[in-house]
Amino acid sequence: MSLLGLCAHLWAGGRIALTFTSATQGPARDTPAFVTLIGRDAAGRFCHLDRDGRFLPCAPEDASIDRAGRPGYRYGLSLAQTRGLTLDRDLRVDGGRIYLSVGEPVWLGRDGTTGGLVEPDPANPDDPNADLRYDWVEFALDGAGFHGNTTCVDQFGLPVWLAVVDGEAGQVRGPVGLAGTRTALFRAWAAEVPEPFRQLDAGGRRILAPSHEPALAGGAYFDPLIQAFWARYRAEPLILTPAEGTFTGQVEADGRLVFTRAGAPGTWSLARAPTTAEVFRCDGVLARGSGLEKVLGAQLAAILNRHVEDPLRWRSAQGYYLASPCNHYARFWHAHSVDGRAYGFPYDDVSEQSSSLNAADPREIRVAFRWD
Repeated sequence: MSLLGLCAHLWAGGRIALTFTSATQGPARDTPAFVTLIGRDAAGRFCHLDRDGRFLPCAPEDASIDRAGRPGYRYGLSLAQTRGLTLDRDLRVDGGRIYLSVGEPVWLGRDGTTGGLVEPDPANPDDPNADLRYDWVEFALDGAGFHGNTTCVDQFGLPVWLAVVDGEAGQVRGPVGLAGTRTALFRAWAAEVPEPFRQLDAGGRRILAPSHEPALAGGAYFDPLIQAFWARYRAEPLILTPAEGTFTGQVEADGRLVFTRAGAPGTWSLARAPTTAEVFRCDGVLARGSGLEKVLGAQLAAILNRHVEDPLRWRSAQGYYLASPCNHYARFWHAHSVDGRAYGFPYDDVSEQSSSLNAADPREIRVAFRWD
């Protein structure tokens, strides 16, 4: 049976095929690799996928003890165990993650208060996964289909690709992800990014996002750009054109950035200029207020991370990352990704630059990764 025929057969039975592939070459290919799929079901319970394609609640009796004596779960499946794996097409998954790891499965902590899962924290040196090479895909399944992405928002651990087969005709959406081998990406990182971004390489285990590095997020890296931006738009209007309309902003004497929308009453504002940490993390003043204020905060976060000189050109990727200070971490991943699409910071979906994929009628979810 052809692959397309197999997928059609699985779909007829109410299943979505899951395909996990290693792109690793040479001796490293013999190193074992694992897949761990978790998320919340329609009832809000933390669940995991077993080798029979069942999405089961995480139970206390599943827990074992990690190297530090803490209770946790290891729900990983070897690549061989994922062959023929499928999901129920009616399954609802919120906050889903597909962890890909080398050598052993990821450890998932158990929250003794809520009974929920504690996911790996790449910035925590005491995390039981601190020495593990791993990465993940984020996804959700709902009434509108599949929504997923690869991500470098927190770290880079492994090159990962994601594609989805959509509809009866078998339209392939994607792939998205990072191009090249793991070794080549680490070498390119050392050669292409300036200080202080090079220090984000955590000993070859992973490359951390700048939001996790105190020397960057806790410093004044973006301060000159933020101050110049606030000074410029104290003297002239700032025009932003998200999907919600055309907004004209001006920095007031008290430091607030106040917007009006063409043809609509009312104002929307940011209480003050963001800090360097808030720009890297896309939080704080950039993520507060009403829904529209959060939309405007997201636009500003993207403009500052990308160092867009002219906000009227904020939709054009050709104008991103051309000057410092900018987020060289995000710039690097876009430069080494398929079609230039990556998630290098939380609001990288502004202007459709992220590695997000959507499929209204998913038939197959394809994930490939490599660890050479």
